[in-house]
Amino acid sequence: MKYIFGIISILTSLILLASAYGGWLDPRLWALPAVAHLALPVVMGVVLMVALSCLLMRQWRALLVLAVATVLAWPVIHLHMPLRGARGDADSVTTFRVMTFNVAGFDMEAKTLRYILDQNVDFVVLQETSLDPVDFSDLPQHVDLRDELEQKYPYHSQGYHDLAILSKLPYTVSNDTTLKQGVGSQDDMLGEYHFYAKAFDLQVAGMPLRIVNVHLQSIGLNENDKELYKRLTRNELETRGDMSQVRHSLLSKLARAFKRRANEAHQLRDFLNDNGNAPNVIVCGDFNDTPGSYTYRTIRGKDLNDAYAECGRGPVFTFNRDRFYFNIDHILYRGGLQAIDYRLDRAGGSDHYPQQVTFAITAGE
Repeated sequence: MKYIFGIISILTSLILLASAYGGWLDPRLWALPAVAHLALPVVMGVVLMVALSCLLMRQWRALLVLAVATVLAWPVIHLHMPLRGARGDADSVTTFRVMTFNVAGFDMEAKTLRYILDQNVDFVVLQETSLDPVDFSDLPQHVDLRDELEQKYPYHSQGYHDLAILSKLPYTVSNDTTLKQGVGSQDDMLGEYHFYAKAFDLQVAGMPLRIVNVHLQSIGLNENDKELYKRLTRNELETRGDMSQVRHSLLSKLARAFKRRANEAHQLRDFLNDNGNAPNVIVCGDFNDTPGSYTYRTIRGKDLNDAYAECGRGPVFTFNRDRFYFNIDHILYRGGLQAIDYRLDRAGGSDHYPQQVTFAITAGE
């Protein structure tokens, strides 16, 4: 039993480390580590079950191996499972709140807009809105909410493609900062969704602030792919043909999306590096990739902080449909700001959950 548990603990530890640090390798060179990193939350659950088994069977050496591997992987694990919670005294400093929400075209449901208005945050950063200006005039069920929207958010407009912002304060859209990829290409003509980002500049309590709204490449699964994934997660695949379909359909699309997001991440990082005139920046939206991934690490760089990692508590997932439960929406920032509270609500009618962060202004202190 000692040797069996020893082998199991070593194999589990190696899988944990490979999954945790799979995001360090460029998926444009080799996509498999990126796929392994996507499975990190599941691997963490397996590690926990093996550790409990070792504890019950008093296999202390095997448990020690798992403990060492967990410590080595902790710099990545804590991005998925922070333990800090809210911090600071919000009443003693100047604060404002930001929400990021992929609204899935509002899914023709008034409850999504109703939720947004009830939260009454200062800035609402939206992805997958309609392609028209955000006046909701073409959505009959929102007519009764329009007056309230105009009262709470007198400044609202489209950014680029499906990106929008609802703001309590005036802002300017940075027309020279539109980031996009693939528009006009053969893939775009075939309806392939690509990368969009837009910057909004404003003043908060006298401090200049740039909010960058982003929506990165999605995996692009069709209904057949989603059904295949459901069968995979229910352990219903039985034939070699089923596994071949997983490899050629699901994994190939995952690999292609990882590679495209890597290109997009570098383009966004270059933009952030070239904009030293905007020291106070919030980058938020639908990254379509998890904490610790190559995309996440490239965009975050060495100068951005993660609001969830700094003041979140426990694991969360922001995508919630078709048995895909991943944390793929993020709020990063730099400059004279400090995230002091993070909140995720399971609300609205979208396939994403909204996130809110309270920021304290520290510039000049």
